[in-house]
Amino acid sequence: MKTVSRIIRRYISAAFGIVVAVLLVNAALLGGTVVYWGSRQNTYYPMSRYTSSFVRQADGSFDTEIPLSDTTFCWAMLLDADGSILWQENLPESLNHSYTVPEIASFTRWYLDDYPVMVYRNDFGLVVAGLPRGSITRFDFYMDNHLIDAFLSGTGPLLLLDAGIILFFCLLLGWKAAKPLRDIAQGIDRLAEGNAVCLKTAGSAGELAEKLNQASERLQAQAKMIERRDTARTNWIAGVSHDIRTPLSLIVGYAEQLEQDGHDAVIRQKAASIRIQSMKIKKLVEDLNLTSKLQYHAHPLRRETVNVGPWLRQCLAAFCDGLDENHSVEICISESADRAILKMDRELMTRALDNLLVNSARHNPDGCMITVRAEMDGNCFKLSVQDNGAGYPAAVLEVLRGAAETEHAPHILGLHLVHQIVDAHHGSVRFFNHEGGVSEIMLEAADSAPMRLPT
Repeated sequence: MKTVSRIIRRYISAAFGIVVAVLLVNAALLGGTVVYWGSRQNTYYPMSRYTSSFVRQADGSFDTEIPLSDTTFCWAMLLDADGSILWQENLPESLNHSYTVPEIASFTRWYLDDYPVMVYRNDFGLVVAGLPRGSITRFDFYMDNHLIDAFLSGTGPLLLLDAGIILFFCLLLGWKAAKPLRDIAQGIDRLAEGNAVCLKTAGSAGELAEKLNQASERLQAQAKMIERRDTARTNWIAGVSHDIRTPLSLIVGYAEQLEQDGHDAVIRQKAASIRIQSMKIKKLVEDLNLTSKLQYHAHPLRRETVNVGPWLRQCLAAFCDGLDENHSVEICISESADRAILKMDRELMTRALDNLLVNSARHNPDGCMITVRAEMDGNCFKLSVQDNGAGYPAAVLEVLRGAAETEHAPHILGLHLVHQIVDAHHGSVRFFNHEGGVSEIMLEAADSAPMRLPT
């Protein structure tokens, strides 16, 4: 199922994006901190500038052109080569003494009486400037060059290794999270195919798997119940069709006998009416039995090669035999349709065409003109049956177009059977009104792959 793969991709992308976002935020915070405190560090007065401001007076004393108050230093002094103080300003009393070389070496690296100091050399000696206690922290830091080279050369591979580790854990977590969903997706696929589902109810998706198992059990139970109901319905229809055939044949036979041998015109008329109505009942029972078989694919299609022209003329000739004078039939067959060849069940398609013709004649008792047209639309055979009568009622068209049938829905067994027969031949049929009722059937011509045509 593509949904699971999409979930895994999105999960991995989201996890990797979160990791990258965290690293970027950390880098931004670190960089911001360095820049901020770096800017604070730049607020300290430059030691080189302060040291170059020393001058020697005419009497041999020293002074600075920059007052100490203009700097960030709290005291300052100037030492000669022997460590003696040549000049000082704001120097604490405890620091006002000479310094030995070891002492100078010590405070240049660390602190002088907890004062962080800056040491700079000029032409007169060594300038020592003290910063307030606790203002900065000094470190004695050094690193071997080989270690620096190794660090710099290993940074790239280390970043690649980190990215690989992050990607591995993202994939691992994604696979762990998607595995239960993959089982659920497979169960849904099986359920959609009508198969039973039995998933493990352990793990993070255990509750969902349990619900899916319950749904599968209910659907299987419903499918068995529907199958039993459909089987009973089919058997009942077949049994009724079989049981009614014998008494119906007797009725038709006796009616024909009375119609032929009776001397009373009224009796002959009633016998003819009984025969006609009995034949209608017989046809309805046959239609009911056939539509039941087609609904459950129990009626095999006996496909054969059929020449369209002769078949249509034969069907219309049989229909016109016995047609009353109020109805007339006109046939229009194009030259290409007359030569067309169809692979179809001749008996079923004849039944479908006959149902359309009978429907037009039955629902226009005052008479109408029925026009049958056959033509080729590309590689499709198009057959239309049109009358100039009252047309299809709106309720009938709604049912034919797929509206849900209700208790008071119109009786359209014959037209429904037409739809089933055409559908079994992978064709399409549509019903509409245009100066009367119109029915159109579209079928693929022979030597073409069957396909479902749009309705």
